[in-house]
Amino acid sequence: MAVNNRHLLLIHTSPFHGCENEFNHWYDDVHLAEVLAVPGFVGARRFVLPETAGERRRYVAIYEVETDDIAATMKRFEKARPAMSTTPALDPSSVAIELLTPVTPPVTPGQPQ
Repeated sequence: MAVNNRHLLLIHTSPFHGCENEFNHWYDDVHLAEVLAVPGFVGARRFVLPETAGERRRYVAIYEVETDDIAATMKRFEKARPAMSTTPALDPSSVAIELLTPVTPPVTPGQPQ
């Protein structure tokens, strides 16, 4: 049983070589809003890994998902995905999706456990 109703969805991606600007423009200005339009998706932030030779998945988008029924929310997400835009700059072989469900409440420094 999850300790709260806040989950994280990590989407790992990379652009094709030389297409970084187009990829980032599409992701930041178009795609984030498309995903956040799915009910239950309440926040997003993107990260980039340091450039490493041979790295297939360079970017990570982390979406906050708030729901009491993660299975139903993920079904809505999967149903919405085919209608979402894409860009020729995205390397489809780089896409990997991970859903994280909390097992502890948030812990902060100095907080009793």
